[in-house]
Amino acid sequence: MNILIVGTAGRDFHVFNTVYRDDAATRVVAFTSAEAVDGRPGHYPACLAGPLYPEGIPILPEADLATLVPDLGVDQVVFAYSELGCSEVAGLAARVLAAGADLHLANPRRSMLAASKPVIAVTAAKPGAGKSPTVRYLAELLDSWGKRVAVVRHPLRAQTFAVDREHTVAHIDGAVVDACGTPQREPFDAVRGAEVISGLDFAAILEVAEATADVILWDGAGTDLPFLRPSLHILLTDPLRADEASDYFPGEVNLRMADAVLISKCDAATPAQVDAVARAVRGANPGATVLTADSPVIIEGGERVAGRTVVVVEDELMLSLRPLRPGAGIQAAHEVGVSGIISPLPQAMGSLVEVYARHAEAQSVLPVTGYGPQDLADVRATIEATSSEAVIDATRVDLASVLGLTRPVARAAYGLRPHDPAALAELVRAAVG
Repeated sequence: MNILIVGTAGRDFHVFNTVYRDDAATRVVAFTSAEAVDGRPGHYPACLAGPLYPEGIPILPEADLATLVPDLGVDQVVFAYSELGCSEVAGLAARVLAAGADLHLANPRRSMLAASKPVIAVTAAKPGAGKSPTVRYLAELLDSWGKRVAVVRHPLRAQTFAVDREHTVAHIDGAVVDACGTPQREPFDAVRGAEVISGLDFAAILEVAEATADVILWDGAGTDLPFLRPSLHILLTDPLRADEASDYFPGEVNLRMADAVLISKCDAATPAQVDAVARAVRGANPGATVLTADSPVIIEGGERVAGRTVVVVEDELMLSLRPLRPGAGIQAAHEVGVSGIISPLPQAMGSLVEVYARHAEAQSVLPVTGYGPQDLADVRATIEATSSEAVIDATRVDLASVLGLTRPVARAAYGLRPHDPAALAELVRAAVG
């Protein structure tokens, strides 16, 4: 059977690695990528594809799906997106069926790796519900119990490979890494009391996590499903979007599979919104434990920027999640009482000019798209050209040290404040022993 895998951001590769890589009865003829809009192909390297694929596997533009199916003799298209709107899933299905192939939705448990250590998975029904603050909270809780913690992180961006099949280097988040080397210790968004690990082959990543930790935390991306089989599955949901339909796939699968659902942002939501989400959760997953929490902005060094003009720096991802704006940086500016927020738009340098073209409405923040040398150089040049007295950093890195900023800098991020911390702790303790 000839198989084409459609997806992005790592689930496509993970499904291949765990379900199809060693299956001699199937032949994966290609991956597709929605990112390859310029028509240039990529290549999943042979060192990751395994002995059945000594030439590696091509990565082709998804826009060409209608012709790829007949040209490659595809029998089945496997859906492996990390996140897609339900209407878009239906649209993709229509394209696949019209092209002459079956669309396959694999049982997510088939691709979940079994760990020898307890795994707590943190996922979401909708993007931006507060997964990372929850992971940080749980890591600190486990660390306070004397547990060694490893955070295994979902790939944060689509991974691209060189066309040359001999090439074994991948670009991830702007950094160049060895695609066939050891798992990467994630340098971004440090989690206190834990080692953060990411990479390309999650079987290898899991081996590292098992060797260094007593408990493993899975930090999902978007609404994707866990890559590891959880001992405890906690799903985050957002009451500020209580009136939205369940429009993310596989977010609803997560909702129906979760052991516990944590309704975040209760400090910003109305009681009616919280109640609406709770009712929806009970309807979809009546066996889940439902907990609530606030999502305050945590500010470090707020006294350094109070009363001053600031430039606010945030990840571009926050701009893409429209219901979440303003982000933690803008909220922090208002909470500490800055004298003004200076727009970096007129001073945008390099790649940031293109970013603002995509986000014309985001004039009050400086969006960071990646953390490669040139990305950071553009951010530094734009900050230096902007006449603010201070900086509020709401990114995943410590910009003050990475960029060598001389202006006063405050850091801002969302936190988690459970309404019943004892109940959450009891769930965690039961899972980790």
